[in-house]
Amino acid sequence: MDDAVAELAAGQYLLFTRDQAAGLGVSPKTMERRLQARRWLFVAPGVYSLPGAAPSWRRDLMAACLQAGPEAVVSHEAAAALHGLDTFPPGSVTVTVKHGDHQHLRAGRLRQSTDLGLHHRTVVDGLPVTTVARTFCDLAAGTRPARLRAALDSAFATRSCSVDDVRRCLEELRRPGKRGLRRLAALLEARTGGRVPAPSTLERRLKLVLRENGLPIPVREHELPWDRQTQGRVDFAYPGQRIIIEADSRRWHTRERDFEVDRRRDREAQLAGWDVYRFTWEDLRTCPEEVAATVRRALALSRK
Repeated sequence: MDDAVAELAAGQYLLFTRDQAAGLGVSPKTMERRLQARRWLFVAPGVYSLPGAAPSWRRDLMAACLQAGPEAVVSHEAAAALHGLDTFPPGSVTVTVKHGDHQHLRAGRLRQSTDLGLHHRTVVDGLPVTTVARTFCDLAAGTRPARLRAALDSAFATRSCSVDDVRRCLEELRRPGKRGLRRLAALLEARTGGRVPAPSTLERRLKLVLRENGLPIPVREHELPWDRQTQGRVDFAYPGQRIIIEADSRRWHTRERDFEVDRRRDREAQLAGWDVYRFTWEDLRTCPEEVAATVRRALALSRK
């Protein structure tokens, strides 16, 4: 029985539940003896550990899922961090259970859901977790648009999920009273079906943002400093400071296709000693102060 428990715990960050141990034939009296002898360690009500486990955030997530029950799943901010989405660092412990399953976690936040289907679940690092698309739908109600937008950008760029994946999940969950989904739909629309300004419009906007914040206007359509033979151009440049600014006016699906091309050109610029900063229409429209602050900081660093 001890070998069976050890084998089970090995796949669960050395954690296991009382019910799991009972299912392997361990009697209540044997459980008590193991706990008294500290061969098993108490972690949370109904959750035990074998000795020697190193503390970690993922282990905390597993402990929360085991305590919440076999249908519990890592969700919301914790799921976003587990999927590696930008702006969501590891640390949060949040799990979701079916509605009506009233429990209290020893450590972490417990949420309930009436619409978490099996197709909304996946496994990451041995942990049950909501899919990336479902995670966005869960986050939409309580996450600032700028933060949610950055996470969407990272998911689409790394192909963790697609716009269609998120849209299908959104349409499935949409109902009166479901908060946040309208906001999420607007963010998706901005990437696929919304208005995308012409390059000239975006360039004028960038110049306006820089001018209003007292920053010098860069050179427009500057030739590629490291490859003059191809007649390529960058959108803007501060040649004296070796700074390039790219103003991205393409639709999101085009940006996704050209992701590798952009990254390759950025690497070429860095190898030639130039710093590249990319700003989208959404950046210039919703957070112009951040754009200006970034450029100001870049110029200041180049003078050191």
